Amino acid sequence: MVQSMPWRRARHDVPADLPEGFVATEAPALQATIRSAFVAGEGAAPMAVELTFAPGAAGRVVVVWRNRNVGFVPREHADDLHRVLTQGQHVRLVAEGRLYHDGSWWRIWVGPDPVGPLPVPPAGYDELPPPAPTIFGFAFGASRPDPTAPG
Repeated sequence: MVQSMPWRRARHDVPADLPEGFVATEAPALQATIRSAFVAGEGAAPMAVELTFAPGAAGRVVVVWRNRNVGFVPREHADDLHRVLTQGQHVRLVAEGRLYHDGSWWRIWVGPDPVGPLPVPPAGYDELPPPAPTIFGFAFGASRPDPTAPG
């Protein structure tokens, strides 16, 4: 039997109060992270996921799936969740969700399943642009300064 470490407190799962769900933001910028959380055989169809939340910088709330940051809570939903996360209690805020492909990007729906199809967010929903393509960490097709240009 493994004894608990006295300096660590147990975290209790607390369901997030999400009467209506939402799409996590910044999916285009986090595609590599989302795909890295897949296990063999996943990704062919929308799937149920268990999500947790973590406080982020500037009052943001991070959506976490399989210990990876896969999105952010939209600002209009973040205040209540941020308040629960920063109350000083040792809780693990959890929610059900769904991973799906919207035709362009893998997205995370947070909360109970919507009535009807999973939504495609409008243009401008995500603030961060998708990262430039890279090969072994080097930008692919990135423009280099012209050595013949004056200046």
